[in-house]
Amino acid sequence: MVHPDTQRMLGLGFALGPLDGKKAFLPGGFHDFTTNRDVLTRQAHKYPQCNWGGTCQGVMVLDEDPRNGGNLESLDMPEVLDTLVVRTGSGGRHAYFRHGGKVRGKLERHEGIDLKTWRTGYTVMPGSVHPDTGKLYRIERDLPIAPLPQELLPLVTPPVYKPSPVTVNPERRSDGLVRKVADAVGGGRNQITFWALCRALERGSSDLVPEIRSAALNTGLTEGEFDTCLRSAQRTTGRAA
Repeated sequence: MVHPDTQRMLGLGFALGPLDGKKAFLPGGFHDFTTNRDVLTRQAHKYPQCNWGGTCQGVMVLDEDPRNGGNLESLDMPEVLDTLVVRTGSGGRHAYFRHGGKVRGKLERHEGIDLKTWRTGYTVMPGSVHPDTGKLYRIERDLPIAPLPQELLPLVTPPVYKPSPVTVNPERRSDGLVRKVADAVGGGRNQITFWALCRALERGSSDLVPEIRSAALNTGLTEGEFDTCLRSAQRTTGRAA
């Protein structure tokens, strides 16, 4: 495990697993997440550039997405921050609570706030790098995980299906991969380079690898760092460049 905040979540009982950006790529998805430290150590060596996802039985997450207007203070419930809180790489927050019931959905009259459960998914763990912003997820309030405020339950509405967006043609998507790497800065360069290489290999666009390499080196990545990202992407996708 490469980051103390990730280790902290493991110590709290979270089962962890490697992510490509935000996507769980093991065959069983988040069902393959584990608390076995030996297994996690092997995964960390096998996927050195990966992010980490986590789930914990009986723990739910209040997910604030400021890009969609989410603001936990708008709930007017001070207790929603009297718990373990993680600041996400996009600037939002994950507030963790204990609750054994089956509930998942958005909060009525509160755009950009979702309630997610361990039964159906996972969250990106602190210590991971946001695939778009390059910023770290980090523990902001290291408090005991509190019981879910019961006042929230009447506000929960079921999730609504939204059609998938129109698929962008492969050429435009490929150009976007190179641009994303070229625009990467700081600690997110390795992760974004790894992500772009995975996408290129999955699409059979191995001819993009030299362009991604050139863009990555121009951001300050070393040859060795790029080669590590490429090997990790090849192992993750099962495809050679």
